[in-house]
Amino acid sequence: MKKFETISSSHWDAQYKKALEAQPLRKELPIKSLQLLHQDTLEINGKPVRMDSTAFKDLCKLVGLPIGFDKTFANTFGDKARQELVNRLKAVAASKGNSNVSIVFSPATKSILSIQKDPKEIFSNQTFLETTSRVIDKYGLEVNSFSVDNDGKIAINTSSPKNEFSIKGLPNEDHFGGVSFLNSPNGGFEVSPFLYRLVCANGMIGRSFEESMKVTSMDPISMNLFWDELSLLAQRNFKPITFDHQVRTAMNTVASVAELHDAHLSLLSYSDATLRETEAWAPYSETIDRYLKSNIDVHLFTPNQRKNAKTGTTIWELVNGITHFATHDNGFKIDDYDRRKLQVEASKLLNKKVYDTANLVASPF
Repeated sequence: MKKFETISSSHWDAQYKKALEAQPLRKELPIKSLQLLHQDTLEINGKPVRMDSTAFKDLCKLVGLPIGFDKTFANTFGDKARQELVNRLKAVAASKGNSNVSIVFSPATKSILSIQKDPKEIFSNQTFLETTSRVIDKYGLEVNSFSVDNDGKIAINTSSPKNEFSIKGLPNEDHFGGVSFLNSPNGGFEVSPFLYRLVCANGMIGRSFEESMKVTSMDPISMNLFWDELSLLAQRNFKPITFDHQVRTAMNTVASVAELHDAHLSLLSYSDATLRETEAWAPYSETIDRYLKSNIDVHLFTPNQRKNAKTGTTIWELVNGITHFATHDNGFKIDDYDRRKLQVEASKLLNKKVYDTANLVASPF
């Protein structure tokens, strides 16, 4: 039976409190006080502090070192040479007046989550929750999910039965539009369309749609723009402009072996499900077996051949497989924040500019 599922008010209150308690720690420091010891260790005023990979990327960006070049440089000259390069570039940045940076620490582990040049792009959980609550109240949205991780990342998905829309000529494709809110130490305050598919209570976060936005400041001009963008989205019941076209195309296009493999790998990466257990949502092993029965070993394909190899699964079936796995309790261990990542992955697949097999044609030869 179709059912629009929302969280209870008590769950909202509990998560709201947890989000405030999990506020990441932030400190403004002169860039000259930082010294890279290793890719995962930063020395601050003589004290070594653990650093996440995203924070290391932030540091490279701040000193003007492209991540792609960094990997090549490290592979060629080693970690110590890379360490010296980053520290020299940091010194140059400090000499040019780029004096202060904002360091964001995990409230749980005290490791560095993010290093930002402009602290105004980092929002407190309090500000984020107050703004999100205003949007929910203004547009009569209901909360489908609310998750908080130990590092203070918050993800809230909302929609409303009043924002229902269907796709003409397609049964069982009733969707409800809404908004997905994210606040994280490295990504900041992000807002995206959220699509709730009633037939199986699947949720998809449309960060790949054009309507996604990032809040970079709470100043009047930025906030007026924020509310104007939300108003335009609300006028369409929070339905992305290209949604109908993308769904129809996805329904009529079979996924390639490469696309199916990527989806299957995502399910495995974000959960403790085994290879065979994920088959119900992304039948990769079953597809490989079908090829083997025809004496074709997919494992011998080149990357481009995998993109040109058809499967028996459409893009739309694969998208819904990913979102169903991410949205429901299927007995596997999966973090709430990783569920969100899978919902975003599903959106990226749906909104892919050209599906791998889209341009394959029949031939008389």
